[in-house]
Amino acid sequence: MSLPLRPLPILEQYDCHGCGDCCYGTIIHLTTEDYDRIRKQRWDQHPDYRGVKIFVRQGLLRRRYQLGKRDDGSCLFLTPERRCRIHQEFGAEAKPLICQMAPLQLVPLDQFAYLTVRRYCRSAVKDHGRPLAEHCDAHRELAERHGAAPRPTQPPPIIRGCRRSWKETFTVTDALGRLMLDQRYPLVRRLAHGLEFCGLLGSCRLQRLDGPRLAELVAMFEKGVAREARDLFAVRQAPGRQSMRLFRQTVMEHLRLHPKFVPERSWQERWRMITAAIRFARGKGPVPVFRIPFPPSTFEELDRPLGHLDEGVWRPINAYFQTITVSLRFAVLGRPGWSIVESFQALALSYTVALWVLRLACGQRTPAAEDVAEAAMLLDRSQGYAPLVGRRHRFRVGVLNHRRELARLAVWYAQ
Repeated sequence: MSLPLRPLPILEQYDCHGCGDCCYGTIIHLTTEDYDRIRKQRWDQHPDYRGVKIFVRQGLLRRRYQLGKRDDGSCLFLTPERRCRIHQEFGAEAKPLICQMAPLQLVPLDQFAYLTVRRYCRSAVKDHGRPLAEHCDAHRELAERHGAAPRPTQPPPIIRGCRRSWKETFTVTDALGRLMLDQRYPLVRRLAHGLEFCGLLGSCRLQRLDGPRLAELVAMFEKGVAREARDLFAVRQAPGRQSMRLFRQTVMEHLRLHPKFVPERSWQERWRMITAAIRFARGKGPVPVFRIPFPPSTFEELDRPLGHLDEGVWRPINAYFQTITVSLRFAVLGRPGWSIVESFQALALSYTVALWVLRLACGQRTPAAEDVAEAAMLLDRSQGYAPLVGRRHRFRVGVLNHRRELARLAVWYAQ
């Protein structure tokens, strides 16, 4: 049985304004139905596509396909006017399902699914359009027509090796949601509270607690984290040298997801990536920017304080972290096998990445709302990105958490 759809309890807004951003740097996985439909469109006989590889096969045993891309990372069917050629010639329903549904996303839970919006889209990150509640009926009909209606799913583990019922899982995620929506504190403080909360959970043997005792423990932790995190802000300490190296490795993985990044497939590009990795490991001298139009900077300059920014400028980042937490997208989608605690720790680390990239993007000038919007788009693109959901990144997050450096990094770069 498919699940009913709900918008988030906090307002999200979206309508497509034809920016074309979703057609850059996105992997378009095709269902069997998508593949057959596009083959019947006979693009291989079109003069503009003769000799062009329309489909890219994935896997050896099982046939799976994705749409091909141009050298600049854009979809083959993106026109110079930033429109979809499939849509223009055959209509909206002729496009791949993922394109018809994007940037809206379903987060299946036990008794319902949240309808939320991916903020890699420029209109979505700025909340331009109608409330998502007005999209629910159309999106449900689209999903059911294509056999993609959400089904009940298993809850993620709360900590490694401890999976509980959805009711008990919601006890934990609701507390995290309240911490992240607590408007008495700035975002960095809320993230520090969430990290402290997750650290306390991770130190407990939750398997031994029944539902009521777990709820009592969660309530006690939620109440005490503000006091526990206070010392982090009293004296801001620079993270350790080894921690900074792990952090810079994470930054480098994210930079290739920046909206202005243009990929290149060549041996020269591979060599550039190798030399860039060495520079990021050392953390000294000029910062490699991968042909992104950033002003020249050094690693040392990017440790400078960012300074005070108006609340309106910070809004895209604030909205991203609030919606991804409340929707449970950070825990349910994109990181298979990760616990809620680990996923939140990775999410908090991405906040520090956004602050570092914001410094890099702006150089000596004060960041504007558009800069912050692009940083939020970068973070959203990282959800489900293979190098940031695999074992290596899980190891980095685990080491930084073990050294208690995750909150210290966030507090240091939030200056």
